[in-house]
Amino acid sequence: MKQQLKIAALTAVISLTLAGCASNPDSAANLAADAKYSQTIVQINDLKQAIDSADKSLAKGAENELPWFATQDIEEAKKALAEAKDHYSKFEFDPSKASASTSFFGSTTYLEAANTAIKTFNQHMTNAVNLKAKAQSTLPEAFDYRAQLKTLNAKQYFPGASQELEDNLKKLVDQIASNKAQSAVSAQPALVAKMRALEVKTVTAIYLTDAKNALDKLMKTDATQHAPKSLSQAMTALTAATAFAATQPRAIDDIKLQGENVMFAVNRAKQIAQTVKKLKTIQPKDYEDYIVGYEKVLLSISNALNADDRRDLAFEEQGKALVSFIETNLKGQEASIQAQQQLRKELKDQKTYSVLLEEKISTLTNNLEDMKKALADALAKK
Repeated sequence: MKQQLKIAALTAVISLTLAGCASNPDSAANLAADAKYSQTIVQINDLKQAIDSADKSLAKGAENELPWFATQDIEEAKKALAEAKDHYSKFEFDPSKASASTSFFGSTTYLEAANTAIKTFNQHMTNAVNLKAKAQSTLPEAFDYRAQLKTLNAKQYFPGASQELEDNLKKLVDQIASNKAQSAVSAQPALVAKMRALEVKTVTAIYLTDAKNALDKLMKTDATQHAPKSLSQAMTALTAATAFAATQPRAIDDIKLQGENVMFAVNRAKQIAQTVKKLKTIQPKDYEDYIVGYEKVLLSISNALNADDRRDLAFEEQGKALVSFIETNLKGQEASIQAQQQLRKELKDQKTYSVLLEEKISTLTNNLEDMKKALADALAKK
């Protein structure tokens, strides 16, 4: 469109110039007309840039949610921009029509009307930006929770509740737009309470649902008979995690960790229940084989660690022996690591010292050579 405007303007200027040359190229009247026409071209170009800038402002405003904050102002801004474009279209390809009146009895030109529409557009956009800023500063808590709910994508989990709270907040923003800021402030606490409740509900759904479902499923099995204590521990862990999420819903990392702990407790209870159930089905004659099976597990661990065979001890004592062996070896490894680190540091320090020493020797050698040369020059002069 800019290229078309330039072509039209150039054609008009050439035509005007040729006409002037045909009559009287030295006429002062022609020069005045040329200057006026050039000024019009500049004004048209400024208008076109203003229209392009308005289009960009609308796009940026959409990214910044201005249509949500200031619906009426944005609608009026769009109408004003459309009006400016309509007026501009009347002289887009014929700049001479820019000074034509928009109506038979009116004196306002198309160029003037287009510029007026652009001013109206800018005013409404300014109003929209100011309203957004005022709404956010007037209702800081509500917008803080709104941002958090968006971060959690609460709408995906609870679309109905999310939309209802969004609509409620929009009503408060509309009150601010209608100069009823105090009413909006008074209504904020009740809305914030609901938004916080949705935040807790969403966090719980995201990070604790899997563990809760797993526990509910396990509770419906015979695990309640075979591992009631372990199930109780898993339930306690879930209760604690749920309570923590309710009191600190933004401590996401901690909530994740507690959710993982609940799942661990559930899986542990499941394994214990299965083991107890199996144990109840074992015949007395198979008790020994069952126990030897666990003994083999401990022995395989001892062999892997190159520890002593302590099957002559009770299972509990075997476990303690393994723990003691591991701790002793870990301490030895830690001491070895520290010794290696110290050695690396000393070697690094020694290397640094050696580099400095070499630099010093090089400097002294150069100084000595300079002194020898100076002495030789002095002797030669004598």
